[in-house]
Amino acid sequence: MDTRISALSQRKNDFVCKRTNEELLLIPLKDNVADFNQYLVLNEVGAFIWDQLHPESTAEELKTAIAAAFDAPESQIDSDLAQFINELDRYTSVQ
Repeated sequence: MDTRISALSQRKNDFVCKRTNEELLLIPLKDNVADFNQYLVLNEVGAFIWDQLHPESTAEELKTAIAAAFDAPESQIDSDLAQFINELDRYTSVQ
């Protein structure tokens, strides 16, 4: 998973981000132009994970950061992080 996290973090510049209350809109850039026909809406936890993504990030570091910021069982954190990475990975691989 760490390799996927690193790859995704390197694609962060392929998106324009806009915060709206507790959500974060990710709008993909195509040829340096925002594509408003497609966008992702991240909830508070998803936005937090997005903000924590860096090329050096590991799954364990992300899990620790999520646990420190949100009151959730470890199994839920593992599941949420895996789902987030899978969805974002699938979305970015189509771009």
